[in-house]
Amino acid sequence: MRCLLVSHFHWDREWYRTFESYRARLVDAVDCVLDLLAADCDFRFLLDGQSILLEDYLAVRPSRRDELTCGIREGRLAVGPWYVQPDSLLPSGEAHVRNLLHGRALAMSFDAVSRVGYVPDSFGHPAQLPQLLAGFGITSFVHWRGNGNEVDRIGTVYRWVAPDGSTVTARLLRDGYFDAACLPADVDEAASRLAEVLSRRGDGDDEPVLLLNGFDHMLPDGHIAAVTEALARRAGRRVERGLLEDALTPDRDDLPEVRGELVGARLANLLPGVWSTRMPIKLANRRCETLLEGWAEPWAALARRLGAPDERPALRRAWPRLLECQAHDSLCACSLDAVARDVAARLAEAEGLTHESVSRLLGRLAGLGVERRTPWTVEQELAVFNPSPHPRTDVVRVPLDPYPALRLPVGLLEFPPLAVAAAEGMGFEIDGRPARVVRSNDPGRPRWMPDQEALDLEVVVADVPAFGCRRLHLTTAPPSDHQIDEGNEIASAGVHVHVARDGTFDVRLGGAEYGGLLAVEDRGDRGDSYDFDPVDDDRGIELISAGWRRWHHPGGLAGIEVARTFMLPRGLDASRTRRRTESDLLTLWTEARIAPGVPRVDLTVRVDNPADDHRLRLLFPTGRPVASFHAATTFDVAARTTSRSDDARWVHRAPATFPHQGWVSANGLTVVAPGLPEAEVTDEGTIAITLLRAVGWLARFDLRSRPVPAGPVMPIPGAQLRGPLEARLALLAGVDPIAARDAELGFWALLGGPAPLLPAGEALLALEPSGLVLSSLKPAENGDGIVVRLLNPTGVPLTAILRPGFPVRAVRAVRLDEEPASDPVTFDRGVVRFEVPPHALRSVLLD
Repeated sequence: MRCLLVSHFHWDREWYRTFESYRARLVDAVDCVLDLLAADCDFRFLLDGQSILLEDYLAVRPSRRDELTCGIREGRLAVGPWYVQPDSLLPSGEAHVRNLLHGRALAMSFDAVSRVGYVPDSFGHPAQLPQLLAGFGITSFVHWRGNGNEVDRIGTVYRWVAPDGSTVTARLLRDGYFDAACLPADVDEAASRLAEVLSRRGDGDDEPVLLLNGFDHMLPDGHIAAVTEALARRAGRRVERGLLEDALTPDRDDLPEVRGELVGARLANLLPGVWSTRMPIKLANRRCETLLEGWAEPWAALARRLGAPDERPALRRAWPRLLECQAHDSLCACSLDAVARDVAARLAEAEGLTHESVSRLLGRLAGLGVERRTPWTVEQELAVFNPSPHPRTDVVRVPLDPYPALRLPVGLLEFPPLAVAAAEGMGFEIDGRPARVVRSNDPGRPRWMPDQEALDLEVVVADVPAFGCRRLHLTTAPPSDHQIDEGNEIASAGVHVHVARDGTFDVRLGGAEYGGLLAVEDRGDRGDSYDFDPVDDDRGIELISAGWRRWHHPGGLAGIEVARTFMLPRGLDASRTRRRTESDLLTLWTEARIAPGVPRVDLTVRVDNPADDHRLRLLFPTGRPVASFHAATTFDVAARTTSRSDDARWVHRAPATFPHQGWVSANGLTVVAPGLPEAEVTDEGTIAITLLRAVGWLARFDLRSRPVPAGPVMPIPGAQLRGPLEARLALLAGVDPIAARDAELGFWALLGGPAPLLPAGEALLALEPSGLVLSSLKPAENGDGIVVRLLNPTGVPLTAILRPGFPVRAVRAVRLDEEPASDPVTFDRGVVRFEVPPHALRSVLLD
């Protein structure tokens, strides 16, 4: 039996130390690696499957670039295929694609990229990961966490099958990525220890035994050559040093199969509490993903066809900043407060850059020109943009933000007439319909006078074309004030909302009715950043008062604002087994909004958390028991059950919660909750969405929900999330991933100019049928084309019909890595057609 000894380190860029602290150690480690490469011609080293380490190192050691390049080119250093080692479950599927695209490009700038999908430490993996890896020509997957009871039959090598039928040959590191780590300095003692490891291993004769010689942030063992020779003598077998590529084996018919997501914890901790730790980071990450995938990439690709400037450089800067935040210890937020602050700052940078890039793009399409100067008049043209491949009706918010915000003709201060009209309390009409005037929630909007408020307009805009815009006319009018009263019902066609005395909502969507929505559950949490650990005899949360006001606007918009005050314990007592007797008041503000022609309820939830050590969830009872339900997952709609896993022999008991990618649906009710990725559906049919989980420790050793340690025992008071938090949700009828995405994307509106590049009423790209989801519309990585990617989340094949609204010379199928694919595509009379199999992704390049 052959034994392969792989020298490596696992490098968390930030965790219980900051990035710069870890980079200082990375420089030492890679210095040592390069010295060993020079001294030992047979030395090989795995750079943890992430190519960003090359950038991190060379920023400090640019003089060693040639040595690094030589080691990679000679196949002695393995880099990539990832840009950064991601959490597998929390980022969007498209973010994973960008991770691999950036990782491959960076590695190939050094002439080689690893062919192994190496993910040693992510906390579980989505079912579609084999399809994602296959789209990059990666046929091998090496991991540690995630397997359940199937380990009894699969051994260490198995075939992992995605819902679409894609496969990878998976290699399970049963003893972790550190089974040959931290060897004694004495060669014979080190060989003896490794021989004991080999004697315990049950790997078959057909596969090489992998021994991973490395651990977190550790320098390589410098005596590994001598240890390898001593181990071969002691074990009486062939022992080689190499890389994971040297253990690749072709897919065999006799390999056992595993289907579905890998979220078991038979052999290693799963750590599911990270799905709800530091929710502000999760919310900011989702906002960035939505801006980049749903707005910046599509309009950067389309606007170039119309003569707008090339915004691809902005995308190339924003994506890496976001991806840096999607490493598992970063996005999972199981890290120091200082690290969380750094992550939040990078997310804010990525969000700001992307938002302003989209605003610049759409402003040019709307006719504002390079300066983006709006007419110096009260009456204005508005441009409303639709980011969906089908016509839509929705609510849009229009910033009353003319530019420039002031000017100084002959030295006299002068404000735009539109701003003056808004400041004087004028009302506004859009295409003859009254518009709702609301305070802006953007703290960055300029205010030049002490009492000046930044204002927006809200209006329903009907039938905006697919990837197109509508032009509307804005004029002043007598003020159309809200009608505000203490009523407890609002309604529009097919949607009805009623507030009960306890402040929960009864909602009718079409023919279905649901009561007690947005009830609150609060439980004490003695856990840490990795795991929820409930306290004993929890007295929960007590409702003190509930009040509301109803508003209705003549334009058809209506809403109910509810304020509920609760009494909850202040934190844990000294024993950490119960909650304290002292209490604090917590106020939860909820607004439910409806609009004519929009068949959903939009929700805004705000809370100012005063307490420690608890988990607060929003409950959505569906009214009857449920055995199975649906939820958005990575590149699919997952059918889930409420039954629990047989976890009696797991090292970490299975959680009742699960991660989702934007929405959960049970008994006909869909709760859209982007950025709040932790949910549970109970046997009784209640959908529970975690709003926040407040904890004060990175890790603890006294948890009952997790007997195996997960990290250092370090306080992280910032994870208690004292202070405000706001999230946006929506309620829909039925399982409709497209409607859920529409609710998240919304519309974008801005003041227009006199020479629009995009004529109103034209559709730039339309998609049929309605069962297909537009996963991506982006500029091609190379050349001047546009990549369109579709997902079929259904169980039947569908024929995609794309109608570009711009000239296309040729169309061809491509893989996720944008290399040519063999899938048939037809292009006739301006219409693109191709098949999308069940649960599959298919991409085409429009040239």
